[in-house]
Amino acid sequence: MKRFASFISGPLGAIVLIIVLMSIAMLIAGTSPIDGFTALILGSLGGRNQIGETLVATSALLFPALGICLAFRAGLFNIGAEGQLLVGGLFAGAVGAAITMPPFPAIVIMLVLGAVGGGLWGAIAGWMKAKLHANEIISTLMLNFVAQFITLYLVDGPLKNPAANGAETAWLPTNYWLPTLIPHTRLSIGLLIALALAMLLQFVFARTVFGYELRAAGEAPEAARRSGVNLSRLTWLALAISGAFAGLGGATIVTGELHRFNTQLSPGYGFIAIAVALVGDLDPLKVCVASFAFGILEAGGLAMQASAQVPKDAIHVIEGLIILVLAARRYVAQRSERIEGAANV
Repeated sequence: MKRFASFISGPLGAIVLIIVLMSIAMLIAGTSPIDGFTALILGSLGGRNQIGETLVATSALLFPALGICLAFRAGLFNIGAEGQLLVGGLFAGAVGAAITMPPFPAIVIMLVLGAVGGGLWGAIAGWMKAKLHANEIISTLMLNFVAQFITLYLVDGPLKNPAANGAETAWLPTNYWLPTLIPHTRLSIGLLIALALAMLLQFVFARTVFGYELRAAGEAPEAARRSGVNLSRLTWLALAISGAFAGLGGATIVTGELHRFNTQLSPGYGFIAIAVALVGDLDPLKVCVASFAFGILEAGGLAMQASAQVPKDAIHVIEGLIILVLAARRYVAQRSERIEGAANV
């Protein structure tokens, strides 16, 4: 039993459990697991276009996942990345459609304003937590709906493109688009920005006072307070930076993929990013790997539906099962540690 628990709590055991649970989900959906996995791999990694779409999803998930990772390190549950991503995308799309200047400063301004928009939206929840002691889970979750309705009103009203049938801003000039990484795909240098951000965050966590304060506030808030850490300031700052990461992600989607803002900017990237951050164990470099894995699921999901007749909703079930596996791993590992600790005593 002890050997089995050790296997399940390890990475190989987690992979085996995920494969088993995915197979069960496919069987329940009436599909052969072999056909399903084949369609998943071919649909996400089977060619240049497929790889490009997988990396597009990876990039879109990585920005909010890194922000969530930072907030979780401080003991804060940021459930508002979806709204922060939308607000950041709106800032970038609205400003980009209105300004006239050389391409490089225009792109920089759009990306910076995207981060500012997401940061401001995260700072609202941070202020409510720090000053009013509001539960950040509820406030960030509710702010998602506020962001959704505000952006819908603006792009269907004052910011609406008169030539468009749907609710969206005007198209960005082509010289305002982020350069592509793989020709004839939607993959932009936004992925490189996300990877650079992950490495920067890894350095902050490991080598800076701010990173130490985040970890201290998350693991032992009372001890951190007694050692001089301003928990109120750290709370709103952590949620503001977390929101800025998500907002920057929204800006890269606008400038690199959609080339305008519309209300279909995100199919739920902000919510899926919560699972990505947890699967990555709140470690920025591991979160990069987790983002790629979830990118495979997102990009391969359509192929599974088309080729193997796996319902698209089954992909979301599979993502939920992955979270379940992660929770089981942590429970088994913690339980084993408690048992070993009691035995040593």
